[in-house]
Amino acid sequence: MDAPPRVSLHGVSKWFGGIPALQEVSFEILPGEIHAIVGENGAGKSTLMKLLAGVHQPDAGELRMDGQVVRFNSPRAAQQSGISIVFQELNLFPHRSVAANLFIQRELRTPWGILDTNNMRSVASKILTELESDIHPDAVVGTLTLAQQQQVEIARALHQRSQVLILDEPNSALSDIESRRLFQQIRRLRSNGVTQLYVSHRLEEVFELADRITVLRDGRYCGTHHTAQTTIPEIIQEMVGARSVAVSIPPSSNPKSTDPVLTVDNLTIHDSLGPVSFTACRGEILGIAGMDGSGVDDLFLGLFGLKKATTGEIRVEGELVRWNSAADAIRHGFALIPKSRREEGLMLDRPISFNATLLILNQLRHAIGLMSRDRVSQATRSTLMDLGMDSKSPDQPVSKLSGGNQQKVLLSKWLATHPKFLLLNDPTRGVDIGAKREIYALCRTLAAGGMTLILASSETDELLDLSDRILVLAHGKIRADFPRGNVSKAELIDAMIGSAEMLPNSPLEG
Repeated sequence: MDAPPRVSLHGVSKWFGGIPALQEVSFEILPGEIHAIVGENGAGKSTLMKLLAGVHQPDAGELRMDGQVVRFNSPRAAQQSGISIVFQELNLFPHRSVAANLFIQRELRTPWGILDTNNMRSVASKILTELESDIHPDAVVGTLTLAQQQQVEIARALHQRSQVLILDEPNSALSDIESRRLFQQIRRLRSNGVTQLYVSHRLEEVFELADRITVLRDGRYCGTHHTAQTTIPEIIQEMVGARSVAVSIPPSSNPKSTDPVLTVDNLTIHDSLGPVSFTACRGEILGIAGMDGSGVDDLFLGLFGLKKATTGEIRVEGELVRWNSAADAIRHGFALIPKSRREEGLMLDRPISFNATLLILNQLRHAIGLMSRDRVSQATRSTLMDLGMDSKSPDQPVSKLSGGNQQKVLLSKWLATHPKFLLLNDPTRGVDIGAKREIYALCRTLAAGGMTLILASSETDELLDLSDRILVLAHGKIRADFPRGNVSKAELIDAMIGSAEMLPNSPLEG
């Protein structure tokens, strides 16, 4: 007799404030499979994962595990039943050790009630070894790279003896190389019988990893497909329905000028970056490629005044500029779209209108200095409409928006300042296919209008397709400078890792 599904949903529905997030969703997840959940932002993927993980409870329908009806009133109840989730936004304690994070609320104690740190360290080391990770149990989580923190999250889930592991956009901020290592771990878990739900916007990796794919659209179940029996275009069509969405990036237009408008000369930031020297022209999209910890983030923070340069010069249109804060950078025409919109870019509990106009409030006051609600509303509607976003509810909290629409609010906030230089650090992280297309088109439009864009991305294809030129950073230094069309994906990846120390068991080997 065949074993029952590991997890099954029967007519599951969920509403928030009278608005349906999931409507009568029914499908099955088989034991030991990698089951991908795909759909555009707002399709209901995150709500579904949170229902399975006990963060929310269904308003209708039922969940079953191994054929038995279950109801999780809390994440701990789900964990006790063998379900753990690794969120896109990691949920770790940065100032505590790896071992301490693995045992949060499950600490081991001696017979005398004292924390058994030696035993916890030993167990943590064993789990990390099983994941083929070289992370030390005593390492402070905040000192680890994002890829290493992801491993800690997975190790914690395994320590909880999870039968079902939910991975919500687990590599949205990882490089291609780091993603390959993660994929190896996911496959090892499958071979050990762990059932995995994999949520991702990157359909290429979904087809590489998943055994089956379930599609959601507008909170409804559309279908489940064996990966080997379907194609990416077919899945996209099911995701978007009758609406046609092209994922292609608009063709590049050459920079309007070959004269540099930005010159960086021997810039150094402590021991993490430099010295680096490069130029950027008006209307150019300059790509910055590098693995996690290569210095990419420090370069963006340095250009925006959030990290002070130790040595070196920055010139804007030939003029030497110096700044001690982001305010100085903004006055010289710089804007930054940070890697984490939730933690660094937006005030999630505040309305769309507040976020979209935060940097231009002084321009929206009456002559006597009072804030004009009409001007705020008009400015919000204008900027959001330019980004193809419905602006009927400017008072809606940003936290209620999909990832793609949150990113549009963040872009509108900075574009309202009319910058000369737009620093984009992974601008399509965690957004759906349609929002990606719109952001790509926006980048091309801004560059054609004379704005200089400096772009970093965890997706190598995105860098290759969007950039007019790509600089490769490794160990804080520029290792390569590739004009558009002069480098393949394989060559770019090789440049990113070939100049760094090759780690053992690299996923590119063999």
